Amino acid sequence: MDVQRDSQLETPLDRLGASRRRFLSLASLGTGAVALSACATGGGGGEENTGGGGAVAEGGGEVSDENPFGIEADSTVDVVIFNGGYGDQYAKDAGTKFEELYPEATAEVSSTVNIQPDLQPRFIGGDPPDLFDNSGAQSMNASALISEGSLAELAALIEAPSLDGGTIGDSLLPGVLVPGTYSGKLYALNYMYTVFALWYSAKQFEDKGWEAPATWDDVMTIGEAAKGEDLALFAWGGQNAADYYHELALSMAIKEGGREVATALDTLDAAAYEQSTVVDAFAAIEEAVKAGYFLSGGAGIKHTEAQTEWVTGSAVMYPSGSWIENEQRSTTPEDYAMTGVATPMLSDGAAMGGAAIHGAAGEPFMVPSEAANGAGGLEFLRVMLSKEQCENFSKLTSSMTIVKDTIPEDGFGSTALSSVSSMIETAGEDVFTYNFTDWYGMGEVFKPLWAEFLNGDITADEARERSQEAVDKIREDDSIEKFDVE
Repeated sequence: MDVQRDSQLETPLDRLGASRRRFLSLASLGTGAVALSACATGGGGGEENTGGGGAVAEGGGEVSDENPFGIEADSTVDVVIFNGGYGDQYAKDAGTKFEELYPEATAEVSSTVNIQPDLQPRFIGGDPPDLFDNSGAQSMNASALISEGSLAELAALIEAPSLDGGTIGDSLLPGVLVPGTYSGKLYALNYMYTVFALWYSAKQFEDKGWEAPATWDDVMTIGEAAKGEDLALFAWGGQNAADYYHELALSMAIKEGGREVATALDTLDAAAYEQSTVVDAFAAIEEAVKAGYFLSGGAGIKHTEAQTEWVTGSAVMYPSGSWIENEQRSTTPEDYAMTGVATPMLSDGAAMGGAAIHGAAGEPFMVPSEAANGAGGLEFLRVMLSKEQCENFSKLTSSMTIVKDTIPEDGFGSTALSSVSSMIETAGEDVFTYNFTDWYGMGEVFKPLWAEFLNGDITADEARERSQEAVDKIREDDSIEKFDVE
């Protein structure tokens, strides 16, 4: 994601959970939205009827393996893209491919940064697009749309033939359908895949003779060496993204203790932040704070400013999702060789091992139930999920899609993308995530809390205690609907 965004204070982590947070805000205001259960580890939640629009109606064309949704030869498909950090060229290119497959059809691809303001009147007027990218600070409330019956289910897409052979489902990375699954029904196809990692300059590490860290002790060793050369180990943006280090701490804790650590967090357990590995992870971050390894002045700057300080040489490492290269493209030196390494282990005995990664899918695409050409919307997504179009997306954005085996070893010339592909391949099935921070809109709690923590104003114990208090408050508030965890 680049620095040109619809809100300077919105981080990529915010966007990954925006629709869930907006829904919960509406629910707390008594808007009548119904909270829907979502599964944290696969397959959706309970079996109750949650509304939705059912399956997309077949088009008027002949159904075949080449035209699985039966779109009409001369139909028009109306696609709206969020024109944020990924831009819209990848979607325009998919539109060109769509028209190659259906020479008499028309793909109308438009883009906006104002998804809700632009599309809500269309939904109300019964004229929604056939497919839209529900992303950005002004995305539509997904759960509310589902409860109103405004979204169609996408199961047919996953079962459909891929343009590359096999089914679409066969082509996808593990777990990528989870974020768009509500009570066992798929309503959103999250197109982009993010790996959370520690990022560094491979050139700098080679020049300094440093090895990519595997454990927290390795990180601290690099920190001491960097401090000796008047370099900070970490940069941080306290105005809006200090909680990137919360992600780092929780990922280290989950790798150390196993998936049950994430389960306790997602279920809002009364001892979630008292788990031994969470205690150890917070203590590890505090160790770096006390050692003076964080760049001074972070409390007063935004994440993009912190990241610019990092890539221009003031700090050595930075925790982030794999959007980081594209986000800092304009400020990163050409020879920087940005590279990611999997979240470090707290010890050599980490339950999940060193290769495990925190990975999650984002950028949700949806088909309205009242779309004039919902079949065309599904077919456009099928085109987007071809290896050709996924590779094109990665070339344009240095980011990865949810389709397997689409990144060459050289990452299309991107060291960051190449390292992401390598991390995914090495991790195999050892991929984890957690959802509670997004489900319950806790960013507004953790951002300022972690700014205080990284600034040395509170201790690790105080940070954990306040985090647990925030979890307890949500768990004990019966007005907040809780999401299922499996």
